[in-house]
Amino acid sequence: MDMVLKEDIINLTDFARNTKLHTVELAASGRPRILTQNGKAAAVVLSPEAFERLSQDAMEYRLNERLREAVERHLAGERGVPAKEAMATLREEIAARRKSRK
Repeated sequence: MDMVLKEDIINLTDFARNTKLHTVELAASGRPRILTQNGKAAAVVLSPEAFERLSQDAMEYRLNERLREAVERHLAGERGVPAKEAMATLREEIAARRKSRK
């Protein structure tokens, strides 16, 4: 999602006046728009597709980090929790959630 500063920074007033045009351009380019107010960045607008890609990338990054950390812990000798103990803990948590809903 490369930005072209000359095209991707617009003022909030222009965006408000020409919303339809800007939303068409957002969808076509896939790039975000930085909206300014009084010369300072005020908001970032994305197309739904660009937002979805960004969200997916962020989720994959977080999952990769969790996996990397788990592998490092395993290599360091940490072997986790026995399955019976983990399942018992999960059952207790589920029971507590059900009880709190009543």
